[in-house]
Amino acid sequence: MTRLSEENTELLIRESLEHLATRAPDGAEIRDALDQRSRSRPTMALALVAAAVALIALGVPLALRAYTAVPPASQVNADWAVLPYKPGWLPDGFKETLRAAKPNPGPQTREWSAGEQGQIQLTSTPLAKGGGPWTIAPAPNQIIVHGRVGMAVEVYGQGLLLTWSPDDVYLLNLRLLNVKDPRVVGQRVADEMVRDDHARVSGELRFGKLPDDLELSGVSTFMTVGGGATDLEATRAGQPTAAVVVTASLRAERPDNGDATPVPLRVRGLDGFALPPREGRLGHQDETVAVQVEGGRWLIVSGKRDQATLLDIANGVQLIPGDYGWFGKVPE
Repeated sequence: MTRLSEENTELLIRESLEHLATRAPDGAEIRDALDQRSRSRPTMALALVAAAVALIALGVPLALRAYTAVPPASQVNADWAVLPYKPGWLPDGFKETLRAAKPNPGPQTREWSAGEQGQIQLTSTPLAKGGGPWTIAPAPNQIIVHGRVGMAVEVYGQGLLLTWSPDDVYLLNLRLLNVKDPRVVGQRVADEMVRDDHARVSGELRFGKLPDDLELSGVSTFMTVGGGATDLEATRAGQPTAAVVVTASLRAERPDNGDATPVPLRVRGLDGFALPPREGRLGHQDETVAVQVEGGRWLIVSGKRDQATLLDIANGVQLIPGDYGWFGKVPE
């Protein structure tokens, strides 16, 4: 099992979630348009089938329903923390290292790692109306997954990205980073993708009262060198895919002081401290409030708010039982 550093884990989480959450495409309008086109322009529809055309939405690959019979669509999970899909097969050595989710219609993410053999990340995004401009994708990038047309493209810094829709409800993105023969491996993983609907993103934190202009926008559970960790994120209310404003974390590692001096502060009735915005080993860090809680781990609340607001959030955060039993295992 891979020993992940905190820096690498956080970098992967944030890069993947920010990239996919802000640019994940929608698909209902595309399917509606294609259905209309198939009725009014049958010749063009047949040409599209022959060419196995795929689409790209706003520069991100978008899966396109093939003109074949498809099974009835399953519904979007009512609980956004329930993960809808999992690989039925992965190469030997790949173990799960991360689970993350954002409230519907945001993405849900799972990740498997095998050290030097690379990483595989699966992101599920509920399809919704409201697409963007569409362009025809080049044939070499097209894939077919159970009769449905999708895309496989190299994304700078993200490896090979496969995108398709296995049903009429979800769009799947499969990212393969540093994996040998990624196109072959990715195709097999996609072909053997199965419904899950049981696995959950179950962290150890829950926001209490947030400022009126903020709301929960995501939860991540993963492993650091010190054990299981949970991140909660809040963005401006009504803007779930906007930049994160406040993060609450529970982990074994004390926050990095960087170039700042901790200021003693009572947090949750315990001796904690505050740190101003600073530069540290992870780069620029926002205002932070931290305290060591029962069990020796650190509750850390940071973000682009003043110390008093962060302290109120830290005092209201609830610590609850979490689930890390999935970590380091293959899909079951």
